[in-house]
Amino acid sequence: MLRLRVAGFVLLLAVQGTASASPLHSQSVDSVLARHVQRTSLVRLRSEGAVVTGRLIAVGGGVATLDTETGRRAVSLPGVDTAWVRGRAAGTGAMIGGITGAVGLGIFTALVVDAMCETDDCETAGAGFVGGLIGGAGGALLGAGIGALIPKWKRRWP
Repeated sequence: MLRLRVAGFVLLLAVQGTASASPLHSQSVDSVLARHVQRTSLVRLRSEGAVVTGRLIAVGGGVATLDTETGRRAVSLPGVDTAWVRGRAAGTGAMIGGITGAVGLGIFTALVVDAMCETDDCETAGAGFVGGLIGGAGGALLGAGIGALIPKWKRRWP
């Protein structure tokens, strides 16, 4: 019974961690960059096979101006087939840390309570659930902190 509850709890955490599809894919690359990307963000645009990476300076009139290593460069947005923004992996770290902490501390707590209990009246599943909640919260915080240190390219368009 304990294994079934722990498995259900892990499944619940995994389902909550999945991201829903973003409505950004139905917008134009101009509007996505103008509304959802901060100025001076590191951006990577792929246009007609060429990849341009640089800090976003301005967007408008169908052109994105980037500050690249070789200087300022204007990229025609109608030709862009993908747009990426450099971010951090805090969300991924929180999800991995939360699941790991919840499972690890939940099972550990249930086993300790079961070992300490001398009668069959003990509620090891409840202790495992509480331990899983505490472990999940602590693991998510630790994972988010570690993930914030890891740079990650995030696809913004399409």
